[in-house]
Amino acid sequence: MRLILLEICVGITALLFLVMLTGIARHRAQRRSEGANNATAVSEYLWAAVPWVILTVCALPAVRLIATLH
Repeated sequence: MRLILLEICVGITALLFLVMLTGIARHRAQRRSEGANNATAVSEYLWAAVPWVILTVCALPAVRLIATLH
């Protein structure tokens, strides 16, 4: 049961991350004709990646704990 919940949480997180990156890419494509700044694009992708890294680092101990309980 816990593993199923973990898989659901990982799936939801991956889906939200994909939607966020798609939105960033579409927004950047719309503004590209205005001469978009490459430094801004890098900061936008980092802004999207940092929460993903934090979530992964926080989830690893929980996954290890669940694995040891089984």
